[in-house]
Amino acid sequence: MIHSNGYEDVNVNQIQVEYSKRGGRSLKVFLRNCDSYEKVDNLLGPLLLNNFSSLFKKGESVLVKPNLLSARKPDQAVTTHPSIVESVLKFLLYLETKPFVADSPASSSLQKATYESGIAQVCEKLSVPIVELDDPVQTDGQVYKKIKISAKVLKADKVVNLAKLKTHSQMILTLAVKNTFGCIPGLEKSGWHIRCATNENFASLLVDVHLLVKPVLNILDGIIGMEGNGPANGKLKKFGLVGVCENGFALDHAVCTRLGVQPKMIYVLKEALRRDLIPSYEIDGDWSSSIELPVTAQALPVPRFLGKVARSIVRVPRISKKRCVQCKICEERCPARAIEVSKYLIDYDKCIRCYVCHEVCPNDAIDLIRKFL
Repeated sequence: MIHSNGYEDVNVNQIQVEYSKRGGRSLKVFLRNCDSYEKVDNLLGPLLLNNFSSLFKKGESVLVKPNLLSARKPDQAVTTHPSIVESVLKFLLYLETKPFVADSPASSSLQKATYESGIAQVCEKLSVPIVELDDPVQTDGQVYKKIKISAKVLKADKVVNLAKLKTHSQMILTLAVKNTFGCIPGLEKSGWHIRCATNENFASLLVDVHLLVKPVLNILDGIIGMEGNGPANGKLKKFGLVGVCENGFALDHAVCTRLGVQPKMIYVLKEALRRDLIPSYEIDGDWSSSIELPVTAQALPVPRFLGKVARSIVRVPRISKKRCVQCKICEERCPARAIEVSKYLIDYDKCIRCYVCHEVCPNDAIDLIRKFL
């Protein structure tokens, strides 16, 4: 029987048999072509998500974590599109779980971010609550200790991770694994940029966080994403992708290979490969595309003994006097307290090259330049 929301009655026993069979062979990463958000419901609902019904039980609380970096409209491709969120919520409600949407935006209030992104309107229509990821609880990762994760994440029965396909000036790409960093509450994020200091260390933290959050399902919104100097001020690109997998590391790895990007260029995947966290998998779907990486991407890894030399030539942020409106968001969010907006000044002795200023600037007023130029 097919219901009005597009979902068929699910034979849970049959799905569990299929999962047990899958244990002896490769994990599946679904990479499906989708050229319009109007087609999302038909693609995700009856065709893809029913494969994962056995992951959820009636009455379970399910935290749905979109990418809500900042208060941007859906067509700006900074946040997870509301069509993706709606389709997933309808699926979870059909299974009689208790979903709620949660995040901790980097540069705006949760209320403003959800309304600008269109996600609040979806939640209102479906009577799904939106909650702030606050109330940090201290946990230990495999590498980093004393990581403060929102208690709401740890108390939820399940987590569903709704990521966005974008470039990232620090981590090169932000996909499924990077998206769970939002489970660290508010200004706790800034402190980690200082504590980690290097991109490699920060990637190690991101892997730790993803393992602590343990999403049971990862869905990537790549219908319209971002290339160039993302994750907020890059160039829009129609990738035409919806990706789904239980394993976030496998999903990220598969997407990179189909984009023609060497996984070891992506700090998070390099760390995941080092820890042997990427399982064998098979790709279901013929999607492929290409992407322009940020100017901060390094084609070849830099040996540790050349670290000081590399730091002297790495891209640094510079405030554009022409575009800056002196909103001071970059100054407030800079982990190193290296920015003085009133003077258009960045102290490069303090700057740790995390590019948070570039990420949170709502006016694309932070350029990434070679310092010696």
